[in-house]
Amino acid sequence: MRRIVLICVGFAVLLLTAAASAGAPGRAKPGYLVVQKALNDGGPNGRPAIKLVLRHGFVLGRITQEARVDIYHLPTTNEKTLPSAVGQDVRSHFVRWRGRLPGVEYNGSGFRFMAAGGSYRVVIRGAGVYLFAGGNGKVTLRGSSVYKKADGRYSVDAGRFLSLPTRPLMRTIGAG
Repeated sequence: MRRIVLICVGFAVLLLTAAASAGAPGRAKPGYLVVQKALNDGGPNGRPAIKLVLRHGFVLGRITQEARVDIYHLPTTNEKTLPSAVGQDVRSHFVRWRGRLPGVEYNGSGFRFMAAGGSYRVVIRGAGVYLFAGGNGKVTLRGSSVYKKADGRYSVDAGRFLSLPTRPLMRTIGAG
């Protein structure tokens, strides 16, 4: 009987905490970004197909062709996890963005990557990029100027899927 009461009390505390944080003024509602089959001009050394700056969120991705993924930690108070990548053909090394922000660069094909539980700057170049991200922030998208109809598509905050633009296009993720 005591276990049931403790479980009910714990559940009530979780519900009250969630309700209080949902209605907290100044807290932006998180949003989502989905990118499928992204392709840029120039491959892994070309212009970025995706530049994402995300606060208090996560990034999950998959590379099916050749690409380069740079993930940088932005200063936050809660950095408990590091970015990671898995796959047979993936190489990584540590980098710094503008000499300050530490990060990891992943190169290769046929790999998956993730970063969760913090604030990140993610830059992706190449082909065969699939991405799912959640949180609050901004994204700049740019597809191929050569393969305009086959350079992938994106959706922001559960909107309809659109073709990647040929010129850089900035979108806000999440409300606020």
